[in-house]
Amino acid sequence: MILRVQTKPLLLAAFIGMLWLASTSCVAQQVVQRGALGKPSQVLDETGQWTTPLLVARDGDVEIYIPDISNPDWLKQNYPDFRDKYQYVLTFLTFYRTPRACKANMIGWGYSDAAHLDACEKDIGYRIRRVTVDTHLKTVTLIMAAMVDNSGEIVPTSIEQQPISRNWSDLDANTQEALKKTTALISKQMAIYDRRMNGAH
Repeated sequence: MILRVQTKPLLLAAFIGMLWLASTSCVAQQVVQRGALGKPSQVLDETGQWTTPLLVARDGDVEIYIPDISNPDWLKQNYPDFRDKYQYVLTFLTFYRTPRACKANMIGWGYSDAAHLDACEKDIGYRIRRVTVDTHLKTVTLIMAAMVDNSGEIVPTSIEQQPISRNWSDLDANTQEALKKTTALISKQMAIYDRRMNGAH
């Protein structure tokens, strides 16, 4: 059971996120290392560390991954808000298995011109979404989203930073599955971390 103590804001997480976003707004930043068949072999997490990605959902068009949430630095960063507010900040990585899924995302963002859609055929391999997840209210709030090219670098012109909140039930089935599985994994890791923090064995 997670103990309830005085709330401590995620100032560090917000600061790191601002630095990370600032860096991507000017130049491309690598956030994915490609593996076999273009699947991610390493992903950059919110603490700036490369981790082995965890698959949390898939269908015929996409696979959704998250960074390794057992990383002690990630747990330390998210622990206060998870304990006190049932919230965490995480980056979800979508690997496009087909150009069709990429094009659907482009059109959804308002990029229906030929240049953007053609990029899905040649250049775009992934999409990242950094979000705040509220596991109590079952909401997710977008912090940043962007397309990632086949070299694993963010496409600076694709960065979206408009905060949008959605209920889990309003999201597609794949994303709902990813959120549920991710939250279960994080809850388990946070319980272990909590016991360590409080000296329990």
